Amino acid sequence: MRPTFMGFDIGKRGIQTAQKGLDITGQNLTNWDSVGYTRQRVEQVAVAPGAYSTRFGSTKTAIAGQGVDIAGIGQTRDKFLDKRFRELNAEEGYYDQANKILGDLETIISDFEPTSDSGLGAMLTKILDALQPSTEQADSDTYALLVRSAFKDMTQTLQYLNGKLENIAAQQKFDLGISVNDFNQTIQKIAALNESISQERDILNNSHYGPNELLDERNYLLDELAKYGEIDVATNADGMVVVKMNGHTVINGKDYDPMEMAENQNGTVSLKWVSTGDRIDVTNGLLKATTDFLNGRGPNLAQDGETPYRGVLYYKDALDTFASKLVEIANSSIPIMDSEGNPTGEYKKLMGAMSDQPNADGKYVVDPDMPITAANVSISDEWNENPSYLVFDQGSLLNNHILDLYNNLKYEDITFQSRGEQFNGSFKDYLTNYTATLAQDKLFYNSRLEASATLKNEMNDRRDEVSGVVTDEEVANMMLYNKSLAAASRLMTAMDEALDVLINKTGLVGR
Repeated sequence: MRPTFMGFDIGKRGIQTAQKGLDITGQNLTNWDSVGYTRQRVEQVAVAPGAYSTRFGSTKTAIAGQGVDIAGIGQTRDKFLDKRFRELNAEEGYYDQANKILGDLETIISDFEPTSDSGLGAMLTKILDALQPSTEQADSDTYALLVRSAFKDMTQTLQYLNGKLENIAAQQKFDLGISVNDFNQTIQKIAALNESISQERDILNNSHYGPNELLDERNYLLDELAKYGEIDVATNADGMVVVKMNGHTVINGKDYDPMEMAENQNGTVSLKWVSTGDRIDVTNGLLKATTDFLNGRGPNLAQDGETPYRGVLYYKDALDTFASKLVEIANSSIPIMDSEGNPTGEYKKLMGAMSDQPNADGKYVVDPDMPITAANVSISDEWNENPSYLVFDQGSLLNNHILDLYNNLKYEDITFQSRGEQFNGSFKDYLTNYTATLAQDKLFYNSRLEASATLKNEMNDRRDEVSGVVTDEEVANMMLYNKSLAAASRLMTAMDEALDVLINKTGLVGR
């Protein structure tokens, strides 16, 4: 025989379950646009008769049908979609950061354009206009002064552009330090959430459900962490996650391993794990993009830590090669004559490299034999002190040497040799080549950014189909739970009426 009041217990369970369903539906509706929120569901199960009660029941069905129970409040998430989203987030983070760095470079390399108003192209045009090999006053001091002024403007422009490239490098190193700090703060928060989630599960005594709000916060941080680099996430039985980056364990329960940025002696930057000091080879994300283009020397790789990407170092090399070739041509154009008016086989040193240390007199001198870079290129001390140093002694031959210098700077097919790259063409062709190269790279990475962003957004939409709140569905659930509540309440009323008949009216018939 069934227990007398079992029906009331069934009704009570039904009312409690329906009420909790309404609570969770309201929770979903009020958090439909909360960042990182995952749709929650009441996991309902039928109450199974206990083995002990079944054993001693008068029939096998006497205590069947004991109502409903709540196993827990679950979340609707798909681990595969989470994994794919984080992979795409890292990919988008890489191309987004690459585009930002190339955009910064573009503002400078635009000054390489031969048609620019104030860049290298404009300074080259100014030199060619000043030379004017057909002038009849090519042996005058005024002519020499104009030419010297044009060359001096060119050296200052090279130094200025080199300084801007160094500023970009400094800014990106600063930003990289901030990104590393943000990465470390994120993994610290995830490790703290790991511990809190494990403790909450111990209190709830349920290893399959909750605490949902802490899980949402942790998942949101894991999504954010993925943009720094590609990560692998695994969940332990205690609810804690283990996060690895390129095989290295970054988070293990409540423990975490931060990274640090190091600037090497050769000017490159690297990332290292604090615990081991090992260098980090990030496979994707904004950290990889920053190091790739900060250390990017293109085909001119020469030192450890440099990368084959055309980044800051690559365009610094381009400036250095331009400056070096300019000095080489300028210093091999105007011959030196002996006292009898015959060429000595040597040429006037019009340009050179400014020393980085003062001499014994406290002055900085220009050395034509020092390695030339865009940072140190300058006109020679002799030419700086005497504008007419340019002027050749014999006026009848002057225009021939000026014409050679003019042609070399404007027309000649010159070989520009870098460490691993060679270009043949005029100075203007050389400048055009680098602006075109950057434009091509920018176009490529921008197209990859758009493609990866589209894929990430599509994957996020697929995640939202599973994990996001659909208001129409929640309203339907609310109506369903309301009807369940009404039905369970009606069951309680029916059981009350039946029990009233059983207790108060049994045996009254026939009196």
